[in-house]
Formats: sequence, C-alpha cells, structure tokens
Amino acid sequence: FQGSMFDAVKAVSEKYPDNIAFDFMGRSTGYKRMVEQIEACARSLRTIGIRAGDAVTIAMPNCPQAIFMFYAVNMVGGIANMVHPLSSEKELEFYINESHSVTVVTLDQFYGKFESIRQNTCVVNIVIASIRDELSRPVKAGYMLTEGRKIEKIPADAPVIRWQDFMRLGRACFWQYRVERKGEDPAVVLYSGGTTGTTKGILLTNLNFNALAQQIIAVTPMFRP
Repeated sequence: FQGSMFDAVKAVSEKYPDNIAFDFMGRSTGYKRMVEQIEACARSLRTIGIRAGDAVTIAMPNCPQAIFMFYAVNMVGGIANMVHPLSSEKELEFYINESHSVTVVTLDQFYGKFESIRQNTCVVNIVIASIRDELSRPVKAGYMLTEGRKIEKIPADAPVIRWQDFMRLGRACFWQYRVERKGEDPAVVLYSGGTTGTTKGILLTNLNFNALAQQIIAVTPMFRP
C-alpha cells in the first residue's frame, strides 16, 4: 500500500468496523472507535500547533494512548519519534534534540524525567497520559491500589497538558487537519542500540510500516480477510 500508515488503518476500519483492533488489560477496542480516537487526537495536535514535518516524541509503553498518538501524528503529516520511556534522562534529551521534537507525549510516572531536561530542549508542550484512564473499572481499582499508588503526584500547576484536556482541545479544530502522505514520505524515527558507537536515529517511511503490516497478514491466518 503506497499511502500513509493512517490511510492503511482507515481502510481496514471501513471494511471491518466492528472487529477488535486491540485488547488492553482485558478491555477491547474496535477499529471504528480506534479511528475515532485517532482523528480526535489529530485535531488536538493541530490545535496545539503540530504541522507537517514536525517531530513528536512518544515515550510510552504499549498502551491505547500510544496507538492513538502514533497514527494521529502520521495523520497530520508529522514524524513520530519513538523512544523507550525507561531511557535515562541524558538519553531522552539526546532523542528529543536529535529529532528536533516540539512536543512530548508520555505517562504520568515519567513526568519527572522530562521536566528535568525540558530546559535543555526545544519542547513546547508535554502531554501527560495515565494508564488508569484506559482500564476497565475493576482493573482500574486494582491498579490504583497497587502500581498506581507508587506514581508520584504531578503538581496541579505543572506546565503540562493532561490527556483528557488535550483530547478536548480538538473540539476547537474546524480546519483541515489531515495531511496527505505517500509511501516514501518519512513517518517514524526509531533508534539503534548503540552497540557499535553512538545511538543513531533511523528514519522510516510509511511504506516500511505498511510492508510490515502486509507481512503479518500474509503469515498469520487469523488476520487474513
């Protein structure tokens, strides 16, 4: 498929709107809702000023907000700078500056890392999400009694945008927020392990990810139409 990563997912959602796109901690999300969340996220990105070619650092584990943001960045023509949230502060600073990221999206438990290096980067906005927001009610209760208790509370006046507030910003977006992208256009930056020297940013295209998706469909019977 020679379009964007988002276009590829959108096509699947139109064909199988009620199929499960992903399951997170026992809570399933269908393709229709996933695309709706991606589009809402894309409108919010445009509202805070993300434009085609801008890099957005996504420092999150495999959670729903990471999926929404990954494709939303692609939808507005940006580049998703994917970094591991457990990286050291020095590594995170390098990743942000290497990609010239203007926005960072991460979880509440990693806020301290990014706030401590913010002054050394060009970051304008930090969007803070929380795992608990995407958990079912029973699982959320257990999470808040265990892992959730360990998370240091973010000050009420912290210079961040909370995920729910961020998603509401998109309601003010009435202009064109979707940017057409082709297969050869850059889409994602991943980083090498640095085993042979300095860690290197690897720029991947839409076609790289579309090809990977097609490979999964080809070798996995359950994914075949």
